[in-house]
Amino acid sequence: MKKNMFVFLLFLSYSFAFSQNNHLNSAKTVTYMTYKSYKSLKKNNKVIDSIGFKIINNDTLIDINNYQEKGVKVEYEEKDSIFLEKYKQLVYNKKYQRKEEKLKPTMKIWKEEIKIYFDKSVSKQNSKELIKFIRFLDKEVDSLHISLVKDRIKANYFVYSVNSPSEVNLDTRIRANDGYYLMWNNKQNIYNCSLKIDGKNLNQEQELIKLKINFIRSLGYFYLDFENPDCSSYFSICKSDKKEFGKKDLEILKYHYSYGICKGTNLETFEKNHKDAKESLKKNHSKMYFLHTE
Repeated sequence: MKKNMFVFLLFLSYSFAFSQNNHLNSAKTVTYMTYKSYKSLKKNNKVIDSIGFKIINNDTLIDINNYQEKGVKVEYEEKDSIFLEKYKQLVYNKKYQRKEEKLKPTMKIWKEEIKIYFDKSVSKQNSKELIKFIRFLDKEVDSLHISLVKDRIKANYFVYSVNSPSEVNLDTRIRANDGYYLMWNNKQNIYNCSLKIDGKNLNQEQELIKLKINFIRSLGYFYLDFENPDCSSYFSICKSDKKEFGKKDLEILKYHYSYGICKGTNLETFEKNHKDAKESLKKNHSKMYFLHTE
């Protein structure tokens, strides 16, 4: 994992009972880091030093209780294997990812606020319904921030529609009748998007469903799920005019933007992080955290 991405570290907190001034059963919390993580951090930070160590279940844990790393430390968010397999398909296209491919899919998010501008080609009905959807998402997903702007120069998300064969395609990078085009940096943070609506070939209901689905996919460059039996899901590839953004779809989006997982990773790193986390929780009965740094 590159240094400029979010840092993944194992922090294990243990509480010990001790007596002081004749008061029993007080709790003292000591924070440990795995030896492997300590060595990795030590390479880039010569100041850090241990004040002791502890061996639990053959693992050497370094006491770094007096060390304060800059960043946000968030407790690991545990999910069951069924959910994780579905998530990995949507983010990494796991089942159809070829081992020989040099470019591996990575987890992508919008870190900065999404500022949306609607072109005049977008119908009032479509803009009204998408705004309602945007406000719902902005409220439900903590670290996802979306707003509307009236000046295209101030926007980083441009929505437009092509309503007749004679109309100009305002973003030629989108060659299909509808879709989106994303740009992201080397930290896998998305910073710009154009979204195209097909106003020529679809009725109003189909148009709106397509618009919302493409908007959701543009929030993480999500792949579609070929095996999702729920045809109403926004992430299912099956075609339906009765699509709904339900609780399971929302759970995926919330998890994607949760800081209880490491960001910007490829599939291999994502799976290793979860394996290490689950083993740590199982063996040491301790809390595990992700440290997110700039």
